[in-house]
Amino acid sequence: MKNYIGISRDHSGSMRNISKAAMNDYNLNIEAIKKESLKYEIDTIVSVVKCGVGGRATVEREVVNSSVSFLKPISEYIADGNATPLFDSVGELINQFKNVPDYDDEKVSFLITVITDGQENSSKKWSGRELAKEIQELQGTDRWTFTFRVPYGQKRHLQSFGIPAGNILEWEQTEKGMRESSEKTTEAFGTYYINRTAGLKSSRSFYADVADVPIAEIKNTMVDVSKEVSFLKVNPNADGMQIRDFIEKTTRKPYDRGTVFYQLTKSVKLQDYKVIAILDKLTGAVYSGFAARELLGLPRVGEVTFKPGNQGKYEVFVQSTSVNRKVLKNTKVMIWDYLKIK
Repeated sequence: MKNYIGISRDHSGSMRNISKAAMNDYNLNIEAIKKESLKYEIDTIVSVVKCGVGGRATVEREVVNSSVSFLKPISEYIADGNATPLFDSVGELINQFKNVPDYDDEKVSFLITVITDGQENSSKKWSGRELAKEIQELQGTDRWTFTFRVPYGQKRHLQSFGIPAGNILEWEQTEKGMRESSEKTTEAFGTYYINRTAGLKSSRSFYADVADVPIAEIKNTMVDVSKEVSFLKVNPNADGMQIRDFIEKTTRKPYDRGTVFYQLTKSVKLQDYKVIAILDKLTGAVYSGFAARELLGLPRVGEVTFKPGNQGKYEVFVQSTSVNRKVLKNTKVMIWDYLKIK
């Protein structure tokens, strides 16, 4: 099992005000990749290109197919380019990887991740149409993953290239925005590696964000359990109460372990056996099934720390198998009598 990871960094002049945060972002990502590859014993080769360098706004190679274990943190991030040849930077990484000696090995996967504070405006080698066609063909092999961090409002444009919504993260072009996107990206690398150990070769939900998943996809991949569930509101006076005590006090019935679901609002550790349900707040419909984990970018096996992203019109509920989990005020608890763990 082997990973090739390509990183495209934006070095155009607009990045100058957040160059320190961009430097830290790169160093954190490399450290995360290094940590996960060592933890799961997956050979990882990294290539890095700088997008939009200097007056000619060129694409320059910084690292070419190096073992991640040999990579060092960078100590400066010069942002002096006059434009952003984004398509050319992605194409450069594609070409590098298509020429590696084990390219046809079915155990080898490829991930290209892009960070930019702008948009394509100066590529000479790759047009948008050519790149979109190439990306779609590579994704069709189920061995390639493309992820993008872009300014707000650009997700839809990238989706027209065939990039899954779950692989695009919109971020605010500030130091705070960069730090937040860094945290989400390092967490996403952790999930990516867990999924690789489970046999998955690509990801369509690199960033755990269910907000943009079309309701049609949810309906087609999961089961409508709306008639089988009921909800309880957690009022402020019940904040911090153990889930068993809350259920028994509210329903005046015994707590049946495994039939109660808590609303996902903060980082939690999720095990692979936990059932997940998704509530459409607009219609009140509730869906569940194995596909719920994939829509959230969760691995099929193992435990992972999950930080929920923007859930939009949806609410996510996770099965509780404990008696002492604390319920939180202003959230909901879902009861599903058809799921029981004895």
